[in-house]
Amino acid sequence: MEKEEGRLYSGAGFGFLQNLMTAFGMLLLPIYFSSLDINIAVYAFLLSVGDIFSLIFKPVLGYYTDKYGERKFLLFGVLIFTLSLFLIGETTNLMYIILLKIISSVAGALLFVLILIYGLRHVGIKPDKQVGIFRSIFSAGWIFGLLLPGVIIDNFNTNFTFYLVLGIGLVWTFLTHIFTRQYKFKKEVSFRPSLSFIKKVPLPIIYKTVDIAVFNAFVFFFVRYALQDLGLSRSIVSIIVVFEVLAFSLSQYLISRISNKSRRRYWIPICMSIHIIGILIMVYASELIHYFIASAMFGIAGAFVDLWIYSRISETVKRYDKGKVIGTYGWSFDIATILGAQVPVLFTVFGFNAFVSFFVFPIVGLITYILSKRNV
Repeated sequence: MEKEEGRLYSGAGFGFLQNLMTAFGMLLLPIYFSSLDINIAVYAFLLSVGDIFSLIFKPVLGYYTDKYGERKFLLFGVLIFTLSLFLIGETTNLMYIILLKIISSVAGALLFVLILIYGLRHVGIKPDKQVGIFRSIFSAGWIFGLLLPGVIIDNFNTNFTFYLVLGIGLVWTFLTHIFTRQYKFKKEVSFRPSLSFIKKVPLPIIYKTVDIAVFNAFVFFFVRYALQDLGLSRSIVSIIVVFEVLAFSLSQYLISRISNKSRRRYWIPICMSIHIIGILIMVYASELIHYFIASAMFGIAGAFVDLWIYSRISETVKRYDKGKVIGTYGWSFDIATILGAQVPVLFTVFGFNAFVSFFVFPIVGLITYILSKRNV
């Protein structure tokens, strides 16, 4: 039991670092790309290009973790992710940036899935509290990762921030080596590939795609709008986005204290309803406080959907199928990044406010929920 708890907590720690670095990239790269005077279509492409490629690899990676374990994949993933992210800041050549963005996005997306598999592999019966602890620690990395880039860039410079990314990556690699070497991977049954896991992933993919698309669209387009139209400082922009993650992390822990299998059936409609309220506040925002409130709403909504998804996977998926299921479910993050960047651009082409496009996502989530209940 101690080893299982150690795996849960070390996985949460790795997740903290992964989200720290991903958030660094999510805020640092838009700031860096804005300084290069890139138009909005190229900007959206750069933010989502790597996710097209990572879609291919996630189920394959999940398959091999079920077969061989996660340790070597984690070590290799950390190195590739942090090095490619660092090197983006060392060039202004658009082709090099695109190549490095593909590599960093693929490595980061695969690493995220690896950590989920590693941390949740042994979580089973009555998972809500364990999932809440794991995901609240995991998610807290976003708080520092979104807050620090704006503050550091305002007080130092972009180049220094990219070197900080490299330093964190090296420390993370060392910690991964230390904490994962005690876990020997042992299969309990003979390994036979099967497609039966596919039926467990459609609903989690749709719900998480909706949730993350709202968050990504908020970060991508609010950052640009706040800097260029509202004239806010990078530090204030970072704090507003961090408010979302703080609400997300705290809500996961608090909701997990009351969550169970019977109450969990309410979490998806609550999530989508809260997203719609947050978008309404954002569209009609006239004061700075409105953006803080909308940000918090998006975070609270995300906590409900996360608890529903990871508790469901923990309860219904066998230990040595979790790699394939979580790997395939990981498609939701790639699809959400693509949609979160491209749907608002499409709306602006037709003359609509980019923030109005956000309504598309929770409406799709609610329709999916209603249809799934009718088919039960």
